[in-house]
Amino acid sequence: MQLISAQQQVILTGLPRSGTTLTCHLLNKLPNSVALHEPLIPLDLAGYERAQLVEFILEYFSAQRRQILQTGTAVSKSFGGQVPDNPMAGFDPITGKRIRVLDGRLVEINKPLEPDFCLAIKQPAFFTAILKDLVTTDSLRCFALIRNPLAVLLSWNSVEMPVSRGRVPAAEAFAPELKLSLEQIEGVYDRQVLLLDWFFQQYLTYLPAKQILFYEATINTAGRSLAVINPLANQLTETLYSKNNNSLYNAALKQTFLDKLLSKTEGAFWHFYTEEQLMSI
Repeated sequence: MQLISAQQQVILTGLPRSGTTLTCHLLNKLPNSVALHEPLIPLDLAGYERAQLVEFILEYFSAQRRQILQTGTAVSKSFGGQVPDNPMAGFDPITGKRIRVLDGRLVEINKPLEPDFCLAIKQPAFFTAILKDLVTTDSLRCFALIRNPLAVLLSWNSVEMPVSRGRVPAAEAFAPELKLSLEQIEGVYDRQVLLLDWFFQQYLTYLPAKQILFYEATINTAGRSLAVINPLANQLTETLYSKNNNSLYNAALKQTFLDKLLSKTEGAFWHFYTEEQLMSI
């Protein structure tokens, strides 16, 4: 197989509930482009050394590329054989929380592809935890999705996911200092705020600004802001709507989280969002 440039191998990470799956969905609409939704099982890799992890991921890109070209399928969380725009579109009437609608771990690639097609793999928590190591290789390009911190926290509390409990096992397994910090905080909302700021701090520390993408920009540009990942995204004209003021969010929690965020004056998220933007939610 021909040598594949980093331009065609994309690591996609980001805050949980920041539009990373939507990003995959949009990238999959482009010619010569495939984006996979969490194909890896991070906890199976917890025993690897960091250098081994990077080598494993590089080989995984190659293996998925071969599988796609040879069989027209790829490993990915999916719904109906495709990556959905929102994996949490279901609703549990008992808990009142949104639940996953995913039904498989294989996607079908029904379009022509060149051998050097653009392949993106998305693993928000896992890739964020090992971002320091991923950015050291010149065989990959890394991007992170971020979103208004208050909207993220409200979204976390509307879904049935580990983040709704202030935990993220797929990151904690590779970031023991994060695990320890979370274990020392009793209140779930305080754990969530610490966790949210940890994600922002990782991106602030290890990524250049041009590789940190805003959910709000994706929505406002009909997906064209993703052209920094794939220039063909300039042709997107999707009708997208912001979920930052989602009616499913618990309105009573808004002030609670706003107060907690405003009190965190040294928070990494302030490098990306203003107090005015938080209060607009």
